[in-house]
Amino acid sequence: MTPINPLSIVGLLLTLASLLGSFFYLQLSQWLRDLLALEQKTTLNQAQGDEAQKKAIVECRVEQARLATWPTYAVNAVVIGFVIFVLVLGLIMIQPAAADPVYPTIKLAIWVFLVVFVALSLGLLWMGNRTARSIRTMLDG
Repeated sequence: MTPINPLSIVGLLLTLASLLGSFFYLQLSQWLRDLLALEQKTTLNQAQGDEAQKKAIVECRVEQARLATWPTYAVNAVVIGFVIFVLVLGLIMIQPAAADPVYPTIKLAIWVFLVVFVALSLGLLWMGNRTARSIRTMLDG
């Protein structure tokens, strides 16, 4: 029986990480877009001069409460952690194949994906959290 090359198995892990990471990135960016739109709506209706603006502010409060809940942050943290785990596992798995000529390229690809994924995810999460806090301040103030 021939030994299995770890480089061939790591493709499955990279596919899993990239699929999950892509879907998560779309969800996270949509969450941020929703928060930015809500921030704009809150800013426009902050005067609460007429009934329509008062109603809009109530809607903003409901929407802010929906978008800035602890489960949203928990799910985001778990998904980011899982993708990082899968990528680190991939890096560990390919170490025995260090003599393979494609090893450096695969290792570089994993590291680049890991850095880009973490930077984008944490950046979007930070921007979303900052925007949610800004909306909360506008609504409470």
